Amino acid sequence: MARAGRKCRVAAWVWALVAAVASFELIADVWIRAQVPADQSWEEAAAFVRARIGPNDRIVAAPSWADPIVRFHLGALVTLRSAAPEDSARFDRMWELGIRGESTREDPPVLEQRFGGVRVRMWELAADDVAHDFVDQIAHAKVELVQGDASRPCRWVEAPRGRGGLGQGPMAPDERFVCDPSRPWLWVGPTILADLTLTPRRCIWQHPVGPEPVRSTFFDVPLGDRLVVHGGVDYENERWRAGSPVTLRIWISDRLAGELVHRDGEGWSSLAIETSSLGFDRATVRFEVTTEDPTARVFCWAASTRLTEAADE
Repeated sequence: MARAGRKCRVAAWVWALVAAVASFELIADVWIRAQVPADQSWEEAAAFVRARIGPNDRIVAAPSWADPIVRFHLGALVTLRSAAPEDSARFDRMWELGIRGESTREDPPVLEQRFGGVRVRMWELAADDVAHDFVDQIAHAKVELVQGDASRPCRWVEAPRGRGGLGQGPMAPDERFVCDPSRPWLWVGPTILADLTLTPRRCIWQHPVGPEPVRSTFFDVPLGDRLVVHGGVDYENERWRAGSPVTLRIWISDRLAGELVHRDGEGWSSLAIETSSLGFDRATVRFEVTTEDPTARVFCWAASTRLTEAADE
């Protein structure tokens, strides 16, 4: 009898626990649903931004995982350049659509408006005047593999677009420089890289082959006041922090102007080169990428010449 009584008490506790878990899940589901803004809130917020956005404005989501929702409602206004910028230099203002009290910035905005559960905030940015964007102009560059005292040109071709995505690295564009058909990763062209923080970056894929450089040369470049360079390795490779450093050397009119050395763990690296004192307004600029061990060195860089000074991301 005592044993039967204990079994009944255990069964009662089990059923009580099951009922408590079910009640908790029901309450949690109601609470979570209450935190999700209604479609009308998103539409009203989108209409508010759509009526005020300028041609050099950027739109972001807070938290970042809400980005697909923002793009669903404002997709036509989210350009490739604004969705995956090298930094904030070219933008006049930033619009943020945020939920659950999340924000991408700590400083107070110049404008704030709420639409149900969606908060719209806007900041004025100190924008640079970009004189030359190397990513935009990559098709007009000369790309070559340096081999000792000689070099082998890479051909600008139309080729099948790469898949990209998880396990595939950045997507290969349908127009790019192909340097060696037997090594399908050995191409140079514009793509989108996911950096160490999984932030998308629009940049030029220039995978190194080893100590001898892969070279991209741009002619008659307007220099402005400074040349700003960024570079990084794709997240899937950099997160292991086991790869060889990648060196990007920048030459202006055959003079070494700067060197960006990217080491795993640094994320989206940057370098600013002062050019206003060089004594000439236009020049040939070349970018050379090398590494001791090219294994998994999915390196991508972006650069631009600028006419004013501002803080970069």
